[in-house]
Amino acid sequence: MHASEIMARPVPTVGLHTPIADAIDMLTERALPALPVVDDDGRLIGLFSEADALYSEVTLAGDDTMTVESVMTKQVESASPNADVADVARLMLEYQLSCVPIVEGGMVFGLVTRSDLLRWPDRLAAPAVDTVPAR
Repeated sequence: MHASEIMARPVPTVGLHTPIADAIDMLTERALPALPVVDDDGRLIGLFSEADALYSEVTLAGDDTMTVESVMTKQVESASPNADVADVARLMLEYQLSCVPIVEGGMVFGLVTRSDLLRWPDRLAAPAVDTVPAR
């Protein structure tokens, strides 16, 4: 099974200059763990995650001029639409991610979240589970 078969789409995105308060509203309204941050051409350049939102709330309290750019996660692990779902799960476990943007040619096509993976437990290959280290 491929990531494109379980990913959420269309996925909302934000830009660098999106106010943090607006991005937080989008996260909570859509119950997403993160929003892809895209440049003016729509290419993935970061993620604005729940952790980034919490960080901004704690450290930037009362500063409503701050934008997503100031707190977003810049190093983003992504996968292609043809990536095997088990590989996406391994990526999430290895890097402790709540979601993985599905990207092709730099453009965001969707988002695979932990919840998406949990909806498909019978589709995850057994060998993938065998290769995940015990916690």
